[in-house]
Formats: sequence, structure tokens, C-alpha cells
Amino acid sequence: MTDKVFDRDPYCRELVTAVCARECRDGRWRVRLERTIFRPEGGGQPADTGTINGLPLLALDSENDDIVHVLAGDPGNGEAELQLDFARRYDHMQQHTAQHLLSQVLVRRFAAATLSFAIGPEHSSIETDRPAFDDPEIAVLEEECAGLAWAALPVRAFETDDVSGLGLRKPPKIQGRVRVVEIAGFDRSACGGTHVHSSAELGLLKIVRLERVRANARLYYVAGGRALRDHQLKHDLTQQLMRLVTQPPQEIPAHVEALLRERDDLRNELKKSRRREMEREARFAAAEADALVVREFSGCDPIDLRLFAGALAAAGKHVLAFSRPPAPGAGIQVVVGRGRGDFDLRLISARLFALLEGRGGGGASLLEGRASDLSRLDEAVALLRASLGPRV
Repeated sequence: MTDKVFDRDPYCRELVTAVCARECRDGRWRVRLERTIFRPEGGGQPADTGTINGLPLLALDSENDDIVHVLAGDPGNGEAELQLDFARRYDHMQQHTAQHLLSQVLVRRFAAATLSFAIGPEHSSIETDRPAFDDPEIAVLEEECAGLAWAALPVRAFETDDVSGLGLRKPPKIQGRVRVVEIAGFDRSACGGTHVHSSAELGLLKIVRLERVRANARLYYVAGGRALRDHQLKHDLTQQLMRLVTQPPQEIPAHVEALLRERDDLRNELKKSRRREMEREARFAAAEADALVVREFSGCDPIDLRLFAGALAAAGKHVLAFSRPPAPGAGIQVVVGRGRGDFDLRLISARLFALLEGRGGGGASLLEGRASDLSRLDEAVALLRASLGPRV
């Protein structure tokens, strides 16, 4: 059985121990040690990382009471020198202890039980059995967690065979000997994770997002170092916005809303102007002698391109109109319309768009698609002329 040092000393960063067994399986070495500071994944907490005799730890497996350390190379016989990625471990300790604090506040303030918990790479999350929380309730959660952190409550872990009188937040999932994590005077929970020694080490807990999962509310939060980095990021963003809009922080939302309304109004006016210009262009093109109108536009909205083609088709003109995108790589929008006759454009759709290095489709009288190369445009025009009829 592996001696799990992390259970009693989560702050232990390095250790020298004995190699008990090792084997190579599928190109990887599976190593059993007398003692370990590496905790496998479990209970919502990711696995530790680090090195053994300088070899990066690839994975950790639990087999009965042993922990199997998976390495890319052979660590050798005899002694093994373990080095823990403590920055990662300490982050997990902060997030996990913060979860215990938050879960107990949720129970006491809102009678909301924690259904699941996970530490992600950026945020940690808990799913509750409550459907929603409003902004004032989130403020209460954050303030109470902050007060408990500032109270510097001792945190300890212990094992017991009898949990009946401990008042655990929820019943343990296992029978027999149970490991309990206690935040003094506030919370006791069966847990195999690693935790800080004092709630003061959490610094701050911030709810950063809420999400509805089925009928439950999921809370995403950051604590400790993550909360500091979150604050730094948002402070930097606020400073940038203040410089851009020359407004104090409390005025930025209203100012941005006004700018967005102004942008939307300008976009609508621009669309109307473009549509009027397209209608004028269609009138001029309809007066041309050629039965087939070929027009190139730039940055034209697909709706306006269809409007142009539809107006010409209604006037009895065949049309091939295309619009180059404002930025390269987006594809060239193409519309083909039949103005007179009963020729089915679908009969030449594949050949036409193949000439334009694109794809498209549509109905008997109108095709739409995208092109990527117009070097054979003359051939596409010739195909249309041959299929739709002579010039007038």
C-alpha cells in the first residue's frame, strides 16, 4: 500500500522514497513507490503533476491501495526523487477549500445543496439543487465567503470510523474509515482532496458566471490566486475602456450602450443607402442592350446582391452578379438569375461553379453560391450565354 503523504501534509513539495516496483507497458513505465506526494484525480480535483528522478509525470492511476505513477522513461531501481508542481497543487488546495466554504454558505443561507464540483483550468464550478440565484443573492454569497476567509478559520483533515456525531454537510459515499475535512466551527465534509491550513489563504472568492443546467444553477467561481488574476485582468480592461471612452468606470456601461445604438443606427442608414444605390444600378443595367448583365461589386450584402439580380430578372434580363469580400479569404458571393425563357439553371449549376472554383445551388431561375477564383469568369459567362440564349 502506498503511503499517501499528501493526505497529512499537502504542502510537501519534494520527497525521496523507495521504488517498490516498476514495469514497462505499452511504451510507458508504471511505477509503484513506498511513499508519494502525488495525488491522483478524484472528487472534482485534477491530478497532480511533477517529476520523478527528472522524468515528467504523465498520469496517476489508483489500483487498490496503491498509486501507480506513469512515466515516459525508466526511473531506475533504488531511490526516487519526487518534485511536485506545487503552484498547481496550491491552486487546487485554494479552489477545493473555497468550495467547502461556498457549499456550506449555500446550505445555511439558501438551503441549496451542492450536487457536483469540478476544478477547471480557469474556473471552478459547483452545481446546486436550486434553479437560480439573483444578483443580490450572489452578493450575499460573496460577502459571507469573504468574511469567513478574513476570519482565518483553521482547516484540518482527520480520519474516523464513526461520523454519526460529526454533523457532516452530506453523508459520505463510502463505509468504514472516512477522511473528514473540517473548517473550524463552520463546516465538516467527507473529502479526500488537498486543502489549505487556514481560510485566510483563500484571500477572496468571486462568482464569475452562472449557468442553468437542466433545472439547476451552476456557479462558476475563482478563489485565491485565480481571484487575484481575474481582478487584474478586469482592472486592466477597465483602464483600457476608460482611456478609450474617457469616462469613469461607473459611466462606461451607459456610454457603451449609447455607442452601440449609434452604431446600429448608422448601419441601418448605410444599408438603406446601399439598397437605394443598388436599385439605381439595377435600373441602369436594365436599360442595357445585352440580354446578360455581368456586374462586380465589393463588400456587398448578399441580400442586396439578390435584390439586384431579382430586379433585373423581373425586367427580363439574365444576370451574373458577384461581390468580393471586404477581407480576403471570406469567399466571393455569386448570384445568377434567369430573366426570360424556361431554361433550368440547375442543369448548369455544377459546371458553372466549378469554373469559379466554388460551390452553389438554388432553383430553376436563381442560383447562389460562393467562388474563390474568377480567373475563368469569361468561360462562366460564355456558358451562361450559350445556355440562356442569344443577345438582344
